[in-house]
Amino acid sequence: MGYYRALKTNSVETDTVAKTNSMTAIASNEVQEQLPAEQFLHPLPTTEVDQHATIDEVLLVLDKTHQATALVIDMNGQPLGFISMAQLGSRFILAKAQALGCTRNELTVSDVMVPLTALRQISTSQVLNARVGDIMATMEEDGLAYLLVVGQQANAVGYFDFIDMVKSSSRTITALKSSSAFKDVVESVLHHREM
Repeated sequence: MGYYRALKTNSVETDTVAKTNSMTAIASNEVQEQLPAEQFLHPLPTTEVDQHATIDEVLLVLDKTHQATALVIDMNGQPLGFISMAQLGSRFILAKAQALGCTRNELTVSDVMVPLTALRQISTSQVLNARVGDIMATMEEDGLAYLLVVGQQANAVGYFDFIDMVKSSSRTITALKSSSAFKDVVESVLHHREM
């Protein structure tokens, strides 16, 4: 892992993510860390779900569209965050429901999504000069589940999904977020074991 370098990231501005027709090739299932990073870039737009959709509604949409991740939008079509099939099927959902004092069926996707404000971004020029291993190192270092890629006009053109990359490689996963307490470590281990 020492061979790859983490890339410099920037905070994501919420107006960065906009609908675009930019399509980028996606790598095959046999991802090697030495492959060009652009081969694993997921293009935007992706499947979109309403922020008030229930967990089961989003699972159905992802299943029917054969997608692993969806963009969560508000009633005006503005992007709010990302949600993945892996997140929706993990114990995180039950823990979140318990923390909010509700049942799983009462949760909405906005309760459990990864908000755009929690993400980081890199430029398309960085992607063109990076390998998959560089992207994974960047995401591990910053504890990111998703990494946005922005074009020259500062609009998001795609994203990297850390879990997707780990599943397609032979690497083991490290914690996606730094832990300050033992309960955080346990939650992270239980959450990622199910993915």
